[in-house]
Amino acid sequence: MAHYIIAGGSGFVGQHLQKLLQGRGHQVSILSTRKQIKKSNHIYWDPTVAYIDPDFRCQQGILINLAGAGVADKRWTAKRKEEIRLSRIQSNETLYQAIRGGQLNVQYFVGASAIGFYEADKNHHFETDPGDQSFLSQVCQQWEQSSLRLAQLNIPVSIARIGIVMGQEGGALPALTKSFSFGIAGIPSGGHQIYSWIHVEDLCHLLLFLADYRKEGIYNAVAPTPVSLKVLIQSAIRASGKKVLSIPVPAFLLKLALGEMSIEVLKSSSVRADKILEAGFRFEFPEIQTCMNDLFAAKKVVKA
Repeated sequence: MAHYIIAGGSGFVGQHLQKLLQGRGHQVSILSTRKQIKKSNHIYWDPTVAYIDPDFRCQQGILINLAGAGVADKRWTAKRKEEIRLSRIQSNETLYQAIRGGQLNVQYFVGASAIGFYEADKNHHFETDPGDQSFLSQVCQQWEQSSLRLAQLNIPVSIARIGIVMGQEGGALPALTKSFSFGIAGIPSGGHQIYSWIHVEDLCHLLLFLADYRKEGIYNAVAPTPVSLKVLIQSAIRASGKKVLSIPVPAFLLKLALGEMSIEVLKSSSVRADKILEAGFRFEFPEIQTCMNDLFAAKKVVKA
């Protein structure tokens, strides 16, 4: 049995990861900024002031950092953009100081990043491709550098550039399918933009694959079959079993509603999974339709 520490573990992906780890019999500690959570394995921390509850000490563990303010949770004001950036960098800095100071003894580190690292186009993106000057790319570049700094402490480090996560109760799916109950599905700007996605269960298994095999370096955490947004929504409609009419949503309406964040909705990014496949990882949900079928089947079971 190993001891896993998940920073940001009370979020959507973190909850799935915790369940998977506990199902395998591992010990799991959650670093959470939610002070009101009183569970025995939840440890309060505040990365804005580099604080981790001093009563928590780890003698030997694997650290996975998923912490960071939600990119799509609020409109991108200047203040919100700074929160998005700092929440990622400060979390890694807090962990760095805790390891350096002896509070955490870490054998391996997995850091999160995102495919927002890559520039917007229809070319295939590999891990060796450069970022650009866009806001999210700059955030990802700084985020990754702060993760790689832990290697200075002689800790093996891997980074997962995470795609658009599909889950039943979180990730992109609820927002994309919210209008289904009204019998409509909005398709922004023709839906031709390429989305590189991943089922939340595959993402959790991928993160543990990196940890189990002590992989080092950067890996794209995306399914091997990126699809257009139109195909993605049509797959969701089929899986839902509902009669849903697809309607176009002009780009200017999205820009009015979302502001600068609309750039990411309209962005086309085809990201390759070759490196993680060559490392030996196998996806349970490599195709978007099987992914949607599984998620909507789970929703029906919950409702029943």
